[in-house]
Amino acid sequence: MRPSLLRFTFIQISAGIFLLWQSAIAQWSTDPNVNNAICTSANFQYYPTIVSDGAGGAIIAWQDARGSTSWDIYTQCINAAGVVQWTPNGVVICSVANAQFSPMIVSDGAGGAIITWYDYRSGPTCDIYAQHINSAGTVQWTSNGVGICIADSIQQYPMITSDGVGGAIITWEDYRNGSKNSDIYAQHINADSTVQWTSNGIAICTAANNQQRPLIVSDGSGGAIIVWTDSRRYVYNYDIYAQRINATGTVQWTSNGVAVCTTSVNQTPSSIVSDGAGGAIIAWVDYRNGFSNSDIYVQHIDAGGTVQWASNGVAVCAADSNQTYAETFSDGKGGAFIAWFDSRNSSKSYNIYAQRINASGIVQWANNGVAICIADSNKQILVIARDGVGGAIIAWDDNRKGNYDIYAQRIDAAGTVQWTTNGVGVSTASGNQNWPAIVDDGAGGEIITWMDGRGSNNHIYAQKVDRYGKLGITGVEDNSLLPKTTALMQSYPNPFNPTTVINFQLSDHSYTNLKIFDIIGREVTTLVSETLPAGTYTRQWNASGMSSGIYFYRLQVYPNVVGAGSFTETKKLVLLK
Repeated sequence: MRPSLLRFTFIQISAGIFLLWQSAIAQWSTDPNVNNAICTSANFQYYPTIVSDGAGGAIIAWQDARGSTSWDIYTQCINAAGVVQWTPNGVVICSVANAQFSPMIVSDGAGGAIITWYDYRSGPTCDIYAQHINSAGTVQWTSNGVGICIADSIQQYPMITSDGVGGAIITWEDYRNGSKNSDIYAQHINADSTVQWTSNGIAICTAANNQQRPLIVSDGSGGAIIVWTDSRRYVYNYDIYAQRINATGTVQWTSNGVAVCTTSVNQTPSSIVSDGAGGAIIAWVDYRNGFSNSDIYVQHIDAGGTVQWASNGVAVCAADSNQTYAETFSDGKGGAFIAWFDSRNSSKSYNIYAQRINASGIVQWANNGVAICIADSNKQILVIARDGVGGAIIAWDDNRKGNYDIYAQRIDAAGTVQWTTNGVGVSTASGNQNWPAIVDDGAGGEIITWMDGRGSNNHIYAQKVDRYGKLGITGVEDNSLLPKTTALMQSYPNPFNPTTVINFQLSDHSYTNLKIFDIIGREVTTLVSETLPAGTYTRQWNASGMSSGIYFYRLQVYPNVVGAGSFTETKKLVLLK
């Protein structure tokens, strides 16, 4: 071999090794002015949405104008170490002519995701499409997506939830029954890309006037609960209704839905979470006390469609001035955390407050909520997720320094904020950082993504923040907050149908197994099989498809600490159907 060719080959190999080494050491940024780039392609990327990859990382989808002539949908996976896993700047989900908007995402339960959006490929009206991407970053269904609804007229604003077996249920706002009146429809698509219900979807509500902006959550049994804004009583008076649809596409409650709130003025649903027992908790913005004094209310509806708390809802916050834009997250005990924007302290800007409500509909913290951030600044979007130890982490965009940045705060189960007053700066780079989305990392921290204007265009960035409010993976923990013993807690609820929550804690960095067995000792499923850091963890078991009876869950722990002994404990749970 000639020396020049040998030298060229050596350089190539060295460069390849360097790139592999560089990729191997890539990690989450610890600098709020740097963060981790998800997509910095040409033109604009907007409106990211996020879901866990099931292994401590996240899958992020967004709306992308890199083609310059239309909006497309792209996605990327970033792993637990902060390394992007798929094609640089993302894998294309849909890039047909015209525009695709508003991607929404849900886990496929196997390290991938299902993404839905509304789509103008057929002309002036829009349809609903979906696509599946697996854990390797390979799209699984028809190129550019499967048509979920391609009926005449407009279908828009899709929302999505898992069916629990690798598929999804999607709901949307639909104008097929008249250009001036919108209705709510839904469709089920399985893991093999086959739509399961009536072509173009099942009618959830076709009552008079408008039904708009649906929200959806799994019922834990392969179906879903859907909630929406409804003007059937008066054209300009919006109420809140809900409906449950089962796995076979049969609506379960009163035709056109159960009334959740029908006071004399407008209510706008903001969010919905599962109650862990086949029902849901719904939060909304409520104007019963005047249009200049909106409040936050919540209601619990059970699996049978019966509202459980006070008629027309429980007031989470009825303080002076406006409270708006409420987000909720399950507390794992049949109640919920709620966070919202609040102008009680200023007529010019919103602050952020939070409250916890228990399974009985009783607020747990200070009257009208605990202050999360009262900095003198505008805030536009807030999001909330669990912290893995019984509390919640809230993130938002905030212009206290002039441009919008991303901040976050943790609040524990007792209602005490845990981090720096008014929140930790997650991204304080130049330009605007907006539209945060959040998912827990399974270890008490969060991964937050947003659209980022630090360059000449908007791009997508992300950042990991741990349970102590530290950015990235620093290797430094506050050991005083870690469990002193390893323990397995009793599942809740027990007896249950079909979903129960199991909590456990680890005193050391340990290889951990959590498995379910039937009464004769046969393994039913594995909930955990991985090495976890010391901390407190929550796992959910959905026993849909299992027979009623006695089951056992066993925790086995093998610490990676010299001299530390292994731990095994088994507890009983009862499935009653």
